[in-house]
Amino acid sequence: MNRVLVAISMLAFAGTAPVSAAVLANTTANGTAYFTYDRAAWATVAPNEAYTNISGVPTGASGPTADIAGQRWMFPDRFEGTAWVAAAYPSSYLTGPTAPLASTLIPMLVNSYGTNSFAANHKITDYNSTTNPFGYIGLGGSLRATSDFNQPGASVWWEHLALRKDSADNIWKIYATSGAGAGSIFELTNVTEETVNGNLHLTGDYKFGNSDWYQFFQSSTGATISQSMILGHIDLTPAPEPSRALLAGLGGMLLVLRRRRCV
Repeated sequence: MNRVLVAISMLAFAGTAPVSAAVLANTTANGTAYFTYDRAAWATVAPNEAYTNISGVPTGASGPTADIAGQRWMFPDRFEGTAWVAAAYPSSYLTGPTAPLASTLIPMLVNSYGTNSFAANHKITDYNSTTNPFGYIGLGGSLRATSDFNQPGASVWWEHLALRKDSADNIWKIYATSGAGAGSIFELTNVTEETVNGNLHLTGDYKFGNSDWYQFFQSSTGATISQSMILGHIDLTPAPEPSRALLAGLGGMLLVLRRRRCV
């Protein structure tokens, strides 16, 4: 009996290993994208900035950026998931005194193919490594970012986020796909891609790069923003194959039973 338990446990853990270290034909996308942000990097991606009022008019004051209240160039302060429809203007854009998100890890579920499984306006996934390699991987997440240099607290909404490889430069990017903030936000660098159980496992660091929002910030704020500073990481992790997940659960239950018998 002990040999059977050991064999089942080994199979359960082996079932979670990647099938391939490359992207195979007809790879699709599901699972969860785990988005992290580096608070200090977001706060200092521009070394200096001018303070403005809520209408964007300079107050005449400026100063260095830092990861402290009152000097943060930008920080994510609100996250909404799969139930989010749209940011109401202007109420959803006004923050008042606020602070960075307490958790630096934000999980976002992948939207389904064909029909929207989330609230309205979320991007539907249509990525396929063979038939649509530049398709979207829709994510159940919308993010609001705020700056200490814009007073008394205006913000930008990046709504209904998605991953997509840009056909123009072959670079994976994070997009806002609806609302006033629509466009490419970040470029991925240090990217790894592989197929796991028929779905894409994608990891990478993100930076502003030459995104639409980098261009906007450069032209509208006058600040010297770093294109190359790493601002965080994203990991698209496929959902476990049902049979493998069941096997893993069975193996875990048998281990618990075995331990109880030994007590």
